[in-house]
Amino acid sequence: MKATTAVIWATIYLIGLYVIPNYSSSLILTGILYLSFPVIFISMIVIVLKDDSIKPKELNNEEWGYADKNKDELWVM
Repeated sequence: MKATTAVIWATIYLIGLYVIPNYSSSLILTGILYLSFPVIFISMIVIVLKDDSIKPKELNNEEWGYADKNKDELWVM
């Protein structure tokens, strides 16, 4: 799953988390939504962090960052 897909599903979940308890009297469904909240968002965070479909751009000499270097090229103390 791509990061954008995970974020879209998490957003739909948040909208449902707001709409269903306010417009429905189903306590079981509301409880399931609230109990599944940590699982949904931790999985979204893991998917976003592991997504490598977007390659980082090469930085210029005046810019600094870790994303454009291999771990072997980084200076280690």
